[in-house]
Amino acid sequence: MVVCCIARHPSVTVRPGICYGHLDVPLAEKWEDFAARLIRALRQTGVTRLYASPLSRCRIPAEYSAAIAGISVCLDPRLAELDFGTWEGQLWNDMPRAELDRWAADLMDFAPPEGESGRVLCERVTAFHADLPSEETCAILSHGGPLRVLQSLVEGRAPDLSRPALPSGEILTFSPVTQPEAAEQPVRTERPSRRVYRL
Repeated sequence: MVVCCIARHPSVTVRPGICYGHLDVPLAEKWEDFAARLIRALRQTGVTRLYASPLSRCRIPAEYSAAIAGISVCLDPRLAELDFGTWEGQLWNDMPRAELDRWAADLMDFAPPEGESGRVLCERVTAFHADLPSEETCAILSHGGPLRVLQSLVEGRAPDLSRPALPSGEILTFSPVTQPEAAEQPVRTERPSRRVYRL
């Protein structure tokens, strides 16, 4: 399956400074404005399926947009945000400074207490990407963490957890390139376009 569009969910209603990776927090008002832009991107890229995280900040706009665009929607838990364990629901400013420093120094293998590491995130998102069927085009609606990994994979690069996360409500489209018929080595099947939809 060729990934033609990726998007980060719109803004949510949550106390500023709260860690809410796996928490199911509500969407902020006017999320339909984001959905309208996503629908335009789905139609312009001609995708046949929209994959989304099952968390409601992705699920609700995904189901709404897919219904209007006339495409199928598939919820996949591998697209959920990083599980921050006992940090979930806590203020970032209240986190132990030493733990945050350890995380910053080891983005791949550090894991918050009872949470998951960046390596686990990369493994599940990479597995999702590898499982996409090859005969269709799709769009993906997810979160900052998974999209860091996914954008690198779509661009034909190794996942980079240090790359800036897409802002909430941002939509990127990708243009397919022709794959040589007799290619013996894996080749990139997409390249980023310059089209960016912002809030």
